[in-house]
Amino acid sequence: MTVKTRFAPSPTGELHLGNARIAVLNWLYAQHSGGRFVLRIEDTDVDRNLPGSEDEIIESLRRLGVDWEEGPDVGGEAGPYRQSERASLYREYADKLLKGGAAFHCYCQPDELEAKKEAAIARGARAVYDGACRHLTPDQEAGHREAGIVPAIRFTVPAEQVVVNDVIRGTIVFDPEEFGDFVIMKSDGLPTYNFAVVVDDCGMAITHVIRGVGHLANTPRQVMLYHALDVEPPTFVHVPHVLSPDGSGLSKRHGARSLREYLDEGYHPDALVNYLSLLSWSSPSGDEVLPPERLIEEIDLARLGASDVRMDPDKLEWLSGEYIRRMNPEALAERLAEHLDPESYPDRDDQRLRIARAIQERITAFGGAARFLPQFYPPDPMSWTPEALEVLQGPDASRTLAAVHKALESLGDWNADEIIAAIRAAGAEAGVKGKKLFMPVRAAVSGSTQGPELGDIFEIQGRDTCLRVIEQARAKAN
Repeated sequence: MTVKTRFAPSPTGELHLGNARIAVLNWLYAQHSGGRFVLRIEDTDVDRNLPGSEDEIIESLRRLGVDWEEGPDVGGEAGPYRQSERASLYREYADKLLKGGAAFHCYCQPDELEAKKEAAIARGARAVYDGACRHLTPDQEAGHREAGIVPAIRFTVPAEQVVVNDVIRGTIVFDPEEFGDFVIMKSDGLPTYNFAVVVDDCGMAITHVIRGVGHLANTPRQVMLYHALDVEPPTFVHVPHVLSPDGSGLSKRHGARSLREYLDEGYHPDALVNYLSLLSWSSPSGDEVLPPERLIEEIDLARLGASDVRMDPDKLEWLSGEYIRRMNPEALAERLAEHLDPESYPDRDDQRLRIARAIQERITAFGGAARFLPQFYPPDPMSWTPEALEVLQGPDASRTLAAVHKALESLGDWNADEIIAAIRAAGAEAGVKGKKLFMPVRAAVSGSTQGPELGDIFEIQGRDTCLRVIEQARAKAN
């Protein structure tokens, strides 16, 4: 059996991290099993669909490094891969259930159904369909049709208990009386969610349904439909909720940050995959930094936890920094070019490489490099942070900068080691050392009191720029 998983988002907005986690788990498990991963767009809720959302979902997943063998953009033998294009298939499956006696036409009107629901609630009974149309005679049906009533199609719920087997939660038994005969095709010809999902998963030969635990309530209806269609249900895996850091629900409706936002800020894609995966399971090695190839190798559905987990932005940021620190500096330089303003980022490869090496230990997202660029390429006139100005106005700052300016002006080789040696010599001549020496120098040339190694700043700025900004800083110093 070829393992086949799917991710089936609705095009109603950007993917937040909770949904992206589901895509990652399905992709990893398909890769681990040598199977196939399907992207399906569930777009039958026309009122909620947003223009451009499908493209946004596809682009975000691609940027994350998640790809699929079948989907709306790549095609496949089981297509179409948008529910809006599968109407004939839903009708075909509904007709099959009608002919087999597992479904029936329902002519009940919305106001009639609402009145029955309110009455059931008032008397403390279950507010489920009462089966009014389940046993209509052909003459009765003909009468409804002659009256112009377009019927919905309801599934005939069997009397037997419904058994759902879930990898995480074990065996769960449901009482069929909880459901009543439910609608599978609405009177407007559109399928309901539970029916469309089953038809799609049958037609696409999905073997494993890995999704959020919020869908567990839908599963017994889907299991009944599988049995009625004489299809073995897939393996169900209902993963726990991802909560916000304060324990509230994490969703795009409640301000959760989207996957695209993290990618745009320059979080390392592999770190995002790593973090999203570990929201659900852990490696037997105990390691937390797990590149995609290790995640694919080690992913194990049996290690998925059942408890809800909280989003930890600090851990995600840490992971991203770990991945950036492990990058080849040449690759980092190229990636920075995708996130930095081309007007501020040099176009010379040697300069880009120097910058990458200088900041590699200090950033946790590619976009974070932007704050360091003014230290390497300071404006004219130079600007300083309030903290830097405070340092420059400290005792001996002017005298220290004068000595350093003189030493650097006559320096032969302009490289980090020689520059730092010259600064130390100037400090000895001026009678200052340690922070009293290096802090005014850093404040002068970088405009800040913290940043990359001082030698890297000097080397990348170049002699002329360094001498210029030191002169400007002396005007601010005491």
